[in-house]
Order: sequence, then structure tokens, then C-alpha cells
Amino acid sequence: MKNIKLLKMHIQNFKGCKDREISFGEKTAIGGVNASGKTTVFDAFTWLLFGKDSLGKSSFDIRPRDKAGNMINNVEISVEATICFGEDEYVLKKVQKQIWRKKRGTNITEFQGNVNEFEINGYPKSEKEFKEFVHAEIDENIFNLITNSNAFNALPWKEQREVLMKFVGNFSNVEIAQQFGERFQKLVPELKIASTDDIFKKYTKAKNTLNKDMVEIPARIDEISKQLVTADVGALEVEKAAKEVALKKVEDEITGGADKLETINELRKQVMDKKIALSEIQNTANEQLAKERMDSRVKFDEVQKVFFAVQDQMKQLERERTEYIYERDRSEREKDRLLEEWKKVKKCEFAEYVAPAPYVEPEPLKESDLICPTCGQDLPEEVKQKRIADYEAKCRRERDAYEAGCEALKKKYEKDKEDFQTKKDQDLKRITEAGQKAADAVRANQKLIDERTNVLESLRSKFDASKAEYDSMKQAFDTIPAVADVSENPAYVKTKEEIVAIEKQIEELSKESSGKAELEAKKAVLKDEITEIEAKIKAADNTKVNGRIAELEEEQKAVGQKIAEQEQMIDLTEDFIRVKMDQISNAINDKFQIVSFRLFEDQINGGLKETCECTVNGVPFSSLNNGHRIIAGLDIIRSLSELYGVSAPVFIDNSEAVNTENFPEMDAQMIHLVVTDDKELKVESEDK
Repeated sequence: MKNIKLLKMHIQNFKGCKDREISFGEKTAIGGVNASGKTTVFDAFTWLLFGKDSLGKSSFDIRPRDKAGNMINNVEISVEATICFGEDEYVLKKVQKQIWRKKRGTNITEFQGNVNEFEINGYPKSEKEFKEFVHAEIDENIFNLITNSNAFNALPWKEQREVLMKFVGNFSNVEIAQQFGERFQKLVPELKIASTDDIFKKYTKAKNTLNKDMVEIPARIDEISKQLVTADVGALEVEKAAKEVALKKVEDEITGGADKLETINELRKQVMDKKIALSEIQNTANEQLAKERMDSRVKFDEVQKVFFAVQDQMKQLERERTEYIYERDRSEREKDRLLEEWKKVKKCEFAEYVAPAPYVEPEPLKESDLICPTCGQDLPEEVKQKRIADYEAKCRRERDAYEAGCEALKKKYEKDKEDFQTKKDQDLKRITEAGQKAADAVRANQKLIDERTNVLESLRSKFDASKAEYDSMKQAFDTIPAVADVSENPAYVKTKEEIVAIEKQIEELSKESSGKAELEAKKAVLKDEITEIEAKIKAADNTKVNGRIAELEEEQKAVGQKIAEQEQMIDLTEDFIRVKMDQISNAINDKFQIVSFRLFEDQINGGLKETCECTVNGVPFSSLNNGHRIIAGLDIIRSLSELYGVSAPVFIDNSEAVNTENFPEMDAQMIHLVVTDDKELKVESEDK
């Protein structure tokens, strides 16, 4: 891993910092009251490297201001930093100067803008050269993510997902689907050419179009049913037969069969009666068939309604069961993770007390200490006594100070141990409660799974029975013709044969007659009238209308089957997305020690919605206090540094919100920005 470390920084006239040089260690604390310039240090560092503040804004004021809030002109702003990029040490410097030019013909100077100058190890560089050097060492976006504990969670959720997906590599949807054998085999051809989002949109759109057709078909059937003609075909047949008798009579007169006219008329009357009988046979059969078809249709509609209701109920239960299985498994993983965390915390013990070194008595007074160094004679008695008294007082003070220090150290140890134990007990309690909550969730979801499974099992026989009844009724309904077939009816066949025989007899009796012109005109009128009646009879034939209704009913059945196919693909796609996201979520969350990410959420309609939400022990990042947000951010930085193979100085604003012992172990330089009572910035650094 490439380590980037900030060793030293010299800031001049940058915002509120007039002139300050700061040395940084492995751990550096920069303390001061609010608005004392802690964040200014971070802003100066990012301005030097990227020309932006610590929040990523390129438009911000860096020029110092006076007490009245006015910008101070004619001063150079400079930031110089000594930075280690891996094994190499560089001194980077950036200076901003103002350009003032005298207005022509006057003594007035005008501000013309700012110019930035750059140096690397004392060598002047152009802005392009400086930027290329920095970019070669560290990408700006990566730098922002691994130096600022708030940076990642400030990104839009889609960008967060893009970063997290880099943890799992570039596995295609097809590769993931093929891991599950036959389960998603039907989906693989689609996944080869489209994303899951496009597949879902495709089949949802198709389903919506088909649903629209399913709604429209009954209306179309109803509209066509209005075309069914209810004319009295029997009466029309009687009228037609009468006209035909009259026509035959005229024809007989034309052919001169007057002597046999009475016989012919009687035969014509017999033909008319027999045709009326044929019509009655057909009408009776049609009425019986229509009643049979209507009864079958009513029964079929009821069976279909029950079958579709059971089918929809089972689909809903399957969706709910799948959702509860996912929630159960997620809670099971959370419970296992909490158990490991509990074991880890339980093993932590406070260090044993280490007593300070034994007290060392000061060296005793020597005889030379009681002799005048100038003349070599003994000091006056009162001076000797004063030196002896001072020596004894010093011994007492040092012993008292040692004993007081030992007592203070012992009390601090006991206080720190008590705080450690309190924190440990609190963490164990928190983890236990969270673990119990996760275990309760496992049991609750398992109960819901069992309930759905039992209901599904109980519905299975009902579904099978209703489907069998549906298929049977549909087949029975489809076998009923729209028009009765009387071609094999004995009475109908016999009557038809009798009509043919009588008409043949009439034809033999017919002969030419006089008054031919008048009879021809009458004959033409009768033919026209018969043609008109035949047209009415033909119009009363509902065969085509019933056939169209049957076609629409078949179309309705086909549309229903297609809707089921679209729903199957939608359900399969949602199942795949759930499995894929679950697999990806596990792979990603394994990369973090403290935080977890929820990458999708269930919708009310049973579908899935992509998201990206950071959580700590199930609590969303947005609901965490400032201290927990910092800890979560550091855990993210730690994992992102491993992902990108680079560590950089981590600036922690409001660091005082986190207890020292709660900071996670970081393989990076730590710079704590702490709110203290110091009115001037106070810098303390140490090496590990």
C-alpha cells in the first residue's frame, strides 16, 4: 500500500492564518475554540493540492480580512507543505498574488485578478505541470474519500453504490445467474443482451399492455353481442313459403297447367307446411343449444373466477414468503456478526497496573556544602542551619510530590479502568440487545415463513382442484357449437326428403298457360319479395356473430396466458435481483468491520428498489450521533484505502465527539481537529 504523509506545512495569509508552521506526526491534535482556524489547516492542504476547500468547493474565499471584515489586499497568500509520497519526499508550494495595474492617464490602480505560482522542491512549475504531478501521485476523488470521514456519505447514493461495487469486481449478471443452475436459466438469454432494469421494464410494459387488452376484450364481446339478431325466423320462413307457393302457382299458370292447378296448389301448400316444420326443428334445436351454452358460460365464469383468485393468492403468498426468507437470512447474518463482536469485546481486558519506579532519596549534604567556596572556612552556624533546613524541606517536598504522584497515578488508573469497564459493559449490553433483536427478527420472520408455507400447502390442493375444474369447464364450453346441427335429425331428414319428392311431382304437373306477360310480371314481383325475405332470414343468422364472440373468448384466454408469462418473468427478474443484491451485499459488507450497507429495499407491491444506505448496528447513518458518524466514516476510509491501495492523512473534524479508546485502528496518519478552550491554535503531535 502506498502511504502519503504530511510532515510539515507553512501557511501564510491564508484565510485567518497569518503565519503558522505546523509539524505533523503519525497522530496530530490541532485544538482551539470554534473559528480559531482548525478547519483552515485542512482547507489550506486541499487548496495547495487541488485548488479546493476541504468540502470540495473550488469557489471559496482564501484572502485574509481585517477586523471590519474587509479583504486585505497587497499581501501574498502561500501554502508550503512537505509531503512523503511513499518513499519520496517533496516540498510543494503554491502562492497567490494580486495583479494591480495603473489606469492609463491617472494615478489610480485597478485590481486585475489573481495569479497562482507553483513550486516543487524549489523549482518553479506551471499550473499544468503541478497538477499533473499531483494527479500522478493521488487521484483527487480518491484523496477526498480517504482523507475526510464525511466525504463518502456526502456523495449521492448512486455514486456511493458505484464505489462499493468496486469491492466485488466485474461479475456479469449472466455469470451470477449461472451459479444457480436451472433456477434462472430462463432469464439467462435476456441477461446476455439487457440489464435487469431493462428486462423488468420490458415485461412490465408488456404486462400493462396485455392488462389493457384483458379489460377491453369483455367490452368488445358485449358490443358484438348487441349485433345478435332476435328476428322471428320461423315467421319469415312461413312468409317465404307462402310467397314461393304463390310463385309456383304463377309459374304453373305460365306453363299452362291450369287443368292441374288445384292439384299443384295443394302440393305447394304441403311444401310450405313442411318447410315451416323444418324451420321449427332448427329453431327448437338452436334455442336448446343457446340455453345450454349460456348455462355452461355461467358455470365456467364462476369456476374461472375461483381459479384466478386462488392463483393470485398463491402468487402473493410466494412473494411474501420470499421477502421474509431474505429478512430472516439478513437477520441471521447480523446475529452472527454481533456474536463475533460480543466475543471480541468480551475478551478485551484493561492493562494491569504498573507501579512507578521506587522513590530515590536525594543525595545527602556533603561537608563541602557547609564550607564557603570562596575562603574555604566553615559557614556561619546560622547559615549552616539554614542550608540543612532547606535540604530537609526539599527532601520532604520531593517525597510528598512522589507520593502524591503515585496516588494520582493510582487514582487515574482506577478511574480509567472503571471507565473502561463501564464502556465495556455498555458495549456488551448494546451488542446483546442488538443480538437479541436480530434473533427475535429471525424467529419472527421464520414464523411468518412457516405461516405462508402452511397456507401455500393448504391452498395447493384447492389450486389443483380449481385448475382441473377450470380446464374441464373450459373444454366443455368450447365444445358447444354456436349453431345447432340438425343435419342428422331423423324428422328433419325425412321432411327434407318429402319436400324434394313433392317439388319434383309439382314440376311434372306444371305446363304452359295463357296470359303469359301479366303472369311474368307477377312472377318477377314475387321473386323480388322472396329475395327480400331471404335477405332478412340471412341477416337473422347469428353464426358469424357467435363465431366472432368465440374468437374473442379464445383471445381472452390467450391474453390471460401471456399475462401469466409476463408475471413469471417479472417475478423471476425480481428474484434474481434479490439474490444478486443479497450476494453483493454480503461481499461488500464483509469488507467493513463497523458499518453495513443496505443496497436495496422492498416496496409495497413486492418489488425491489435500488438504494444505498450506510448503517451501524441497523441504525441509518442519518440517525447516528456525530461521534458514531465519525467512527463509521473512519471504518469506510479504512476499507477504501485497502481498495485503492493508498493511505493519506485523515482529517477528523470535531474529533472530541469520540472517546479516544473508541477510535478504530487506522493504517494512516491521523489529524484530529478538536474543539478546546484554547483561543489560539494548539498543536500536539506524536509518533506511534
